[in-house]
Amino acid sequence: MTSNESIKEAREKFNIAIANKDYETIRTLLAPSYHIVTGRSDQFHGQDEEAKRWRQVFESDPTAIYIRTPRQITINERWGIAEELGNWKGSYTLHKKIVNASGVYSAKWQKNKNNNWVLQAEVFTTIEFDESCIPPDEI
Repeated sequence: MTSNESIKEAREKFNIAIANKDYETIRTLLAPSYHIVTGRSDQFHGQDEEAKRWRQVFESDPTAIYIRTPRQITINERWGIAEELGNWKGSYTLHKKIVNASGVYSAKWQKNKNNNWVLQAEVFTTIEFDESCIPPDEI
């Protein structure tokens, strides 16, 4: 299997884990120092914190679903690092209403000691959203 195929397979595994509310599988796809900037600019750091965050999302909102679709994957085979660019869409319940949002993302992957691709960082940018979406805090 090529690195491109392996990363696409890992991304699909992540999507399936979200659909199945499986925060433990999500944890296995993240580097220990994983960092995320969410679509509304919240930031979280660490594999354990991110697994805990997903668990809380799944417990508090069973309707939450997100799908990430790769558009382009660029790989540095020699160093075992890669960039994934893609589109995301999601929906969740807020104040008893389903809310939809979508946008673009960039992800950095790195091969770990077991030769598996894991996510080192992800940055999501919300582009389209329902009016009931909560915007980011001002900086």
